[in-house]
Order: sequence, then C-alpha cells, then structure tokens
Amino acid sequence: MAIWERTRRGLLLPFRFPGLLVLSVAYSGLLYGASWQTGLLDMSSPTWVASVAALLLLSPIYHALVLPGIHAALRMQPAGWRGITQDTLSRFAPLFVGQLVSGVAVLVGALLLVVPGIVIGMRLIYYKQSIVFERRAPSVALRESLAVSRDVRSTVFLFLALVVLYGAAVGLDVLLTLQGPSIAVHVGAVLGTALLILWMNILVTEAYFSRCAARNPVADSPNEPV
Repeated sequence: MAIWERTRRGLLLPFRFPGLLVLSVAYSGLLYGASWQTGLLDMSSPTWVASVAALLLLSPIYHALVLPGIHAALRMQPAGWRGITQDTLSRFAPLFVGQLVSGVAVLVGALLLVVPGIVIGMRLIYYKQSIVFERRAPSVALRESLAVSRDVRSTVFLFLALVVLYGAAVGLDVLLTLQGPSIAVHVGAVLGTALLILWMNILVTEAYFSRCAARNPVADSPNEPV
C-alpha cells in the first residue's frame, strides 16, 4: 500500500471507528485531570508523583485496550470490546513492567545526552505491540523491539512522523494556553491530545506490522493488517 494511502487511512481511522476515539478521550481526560496542575517533567512540584503515578497506571490499561482495537480497525473489522476488556488484566503487568524498563533506559540515555535517549526510545518503541499481539514477556518484547527496529531507514521515517505529531501536540498546548483558562480550553486540550495520541499509536502499530512482514516475508502472519 502506498505511503499516502496508509497516511490517509490512519488519519481517518478514529472517525471511522469512534470507539477508539472515545477510549482515547477518556485516557487523555484522566491524564489531564491528574496533571493539569503539574506537568510530568515538573519534578519540583509536590504533586509531580501523582502525575507520574497516573501515567504509569493508566498507560498499560489504555494500550491493552486500544492496540487490539486499532488492530481490528486496520483490518476493517469490529473491535469486539467485550473480549478485549476481559483480556486487559493479563496484559497489564507485562505492559507495566515493559513501560518501567523502557522508561528508565530512555531516561538514562537522555541524561547522558539527548540523542542516546531518542535512539533508545525509538529502538524500544514496539515493545507494547509485541506484548499485546504476540503475548511476549517484557524482556522478550524489548529484545524483539530491538530486532524489529534494526532497519535504520524505517526507524528514522517513523521518528520524523512522530516528531510531526508530537510537535502538533506541543503547538496545540501552547496555543490553548495563550487563550487563558476556560472550559473550552480544557475540553480542546483533552480532545486534541486524545486524537494525536491515537494517531501516534496507529502509526506505530502499522509500522510494527510492516516491519514484521519485511523481516519474515514468507510467513503469512494472521496479525498483519490488510
């Protein structure tokens, strides 16, 4: 499938499958409520711990739900939320551990220099997909992400695409902040962030399946979106 067609499909996916968007709005709203007084990087604030704790607990739940939903949406199939929800508990612990390990690795790399942190983050970016779709243990999922992200060209392309989305999120935050505190600003921040987070997950999930197919072109993986 051509790059422009994949891009168009990914951008439209949240609107074709609104359940994904509702889930992301709920996630974004909970995170926003937990961190609206303190940013995740504001370690000097006494409420910083609460913000980080909310992220650590909510992120595994969100990704355990949204990634299977994205997988179904990419195949133009109904998500089957009941089955996905029932399976969330078994995915929570591996995603939580993987998040801690990858987060510490990225932080160490960032403390050394900014570039190593970025490189580590991009090399470990597929661990959630490996845990959710392949039922890998956290250590195996992290190693598999290193293998899947070995191709420099595709990893750089994914990084640039994520930079665009992340830049849009930062720009939206700055724009809304300039408007002053109001209900409309808070609602806009939650909705905008939810959409951008969902697009990022769609992008990474598509890239994951694409790289897995490229590494093993003979095998017809049932997980690969069509």
